[in-house]
Amino acid sequence: MGRMEEIWGSDCLEFKPERWLKHDGFFFPESPFKYPVFQGGFRVCLGKEMALLELKMVALSLIRRFQIELVTTPHRQPQFSPGLTATFNGGLPVLIVGDAECYQKVHPDGVANCKVT
Repeated sequence: MGRMEEIWGSDCLEFKPERWLKHDGFFFPESPFKYPVFQGGFRVCLGKEMALLELKMVALSLIRRFQIELVTTPHRQPQFSPGLTATFNGGLPVLIVGDAECYQKVHPDGVANCKVT
């Protein structure tokens, strides 16, 4: 259901996070019956709140410490891979650039060049 053209439209297979944003830019969750990642009704996944909290904590810690840039080339664009979990075909290539000063705060014996690909 999460990728059905009848529910989401002709661009159902495209990665478009703005689907869940209102016109003012605020997050607007869809019905759990329309997008059943954690199921809906009385049988909602017991780990839903913990999974969302963990996702937010990891994302925040990465965004605060590193600059993350999507790496795309004309012949290699991110392609959604339908399956049991939401993944990208061949992964999602990113360039992670860390500030040396920030890196040394985390790791006192850190190195001057913190670029990681």
